[in-house]
Amino acid sequence: MNHFGKSLFASLIASIICINVSFSQALSPAAMKVKTAYVQLKIYPGSKPKQLAYLNAFPQNKQQFVEIFNAPNNGQLTSNSQGFIATFVDMAKNYPTEVIDKSVNIGKDLTHEADAIGQLQHAIVDLGNHYTKLFAKKVNSLSDKESDNLVKFLADAENHSGYTQYQQLTEELSKIGEVKLSNKFVQAKEQREKSNGH
Repeated sequence: MNHFGKSLFASLIASIICINVSFSQALSPAAMKVKTAYVQLKIYPGSKPKQLAYLNAFPQNKQQFVEIFNAPNNGQLTSNSQGFIATFVDMAKNYPTEVIDKSVNIGKDLTHEADAIGQLQHAIVDLGNHYTKLFAKKVNSLSDKESDNLVKFLADAENHSGYTQYQQLTEELSKIGEVKLSNKFVQAKEQREKSNGH
C-alpha cells in the first residue's frame, strides 16, 4: 500500500471511530491524542515508534482515564473504550512494566463501575496473573493508602465465585513469596463478600 493509500486508510479508520463520538462534544486534546495514536498503531501495528506513541498517549491517572473513557453522555472516547483499552493492555506483551505501571497508577484511585472502569479492573488482575513479579513490585511501591485502595478496587465484585482470575492472583502472589500481599487480596475479598451478605 503506497503512502496515499495508507493515509486514506487512516482517514477511514478515524471516520469510523468518530461515528460514535457525539458531534455536540468535540474531542479534548488528550482524547484526540489517544485516538490519533490508536489509528496510527492500527495501520502500522509492528512499528515500535507507533506502539510507544500510543503507550505514551494513553491516560496516566484516574482523572484522565475517566475524562476520556467514562465521560458523561457517552462522550469523548467512551463509546469505543473497549477497543482502546484492550489495545493498551495487549501492549504488555512488549512493554509489561510500562503497561502495569500505568494501569496501577490509574486503578489505585478508582472505585468500581461498569464499562471502561470494570474492563480496566479485570485487565489489571489479568496483568497481575501474567506478570506477577512486576505487578507485586509496582503494588509494593505504592503508599499504604494507595495499595489498600487498589486492592479494594480489584476485589470489588458481586460474585467472587465467578471471579476466578482474582483467586488465581492470590495464588500466584503466594507462589513468588509475596504472602503478605496475597493475604491483603484475600482479606479484601472476604470483606467484599461480607458486604454482599455472603
